[in-house]
Amino acid sequence: MNSFMPFPLNIMFPGAAGNLQSFEGRAFSPTYTFNYAGNAEIEREVSEDVASYGRQIGWLNDIVLALAKAAPDSMKDSAADGSLQKLKDAMVKIEAIKERRASSAYGQAQTALEALARTDKAALTRLLRSFDEPPARA
Repeated sequence: MNSFMPFPLNIMFPGAAGNLQSFEGRAFSPTYTFNYAGNAEIEREVSEDVASYGRQIGWLNDIVLALAKAAPDSMKDSAADGSLQKLKDAMVKIEAIKERRASSAYGQAQTALEALARTDKAALTRLLRSFDEPPARA
């Protein structure tokens, strides 16, 4: 795992059964990782290089909705039907947040920084370090 700008504070707390919880933050893209089981390095690499947890959950949501639509008789259970409706409601709220964030300057900057992190980590590091330097005098 190549961390480009670790937050100055990286605290590891012991969890149940010897698992660890890692709280980490990154400049311009704060993230918090809770590793309850498994290998933290693998989970971090997958979420950074393959797909975020949100993206993975989005794919699963799409599959669940498609399966529920293909087999409507399976939704006769009131608990399943209620859960499906909660999932649909949550997906509508998530899309609204995405739309709002996509139009904000912060969202645009975050998207640009994420793209730069994928394509040129050295340039991203230089950019982030430039914010630590005093502004040039005119």
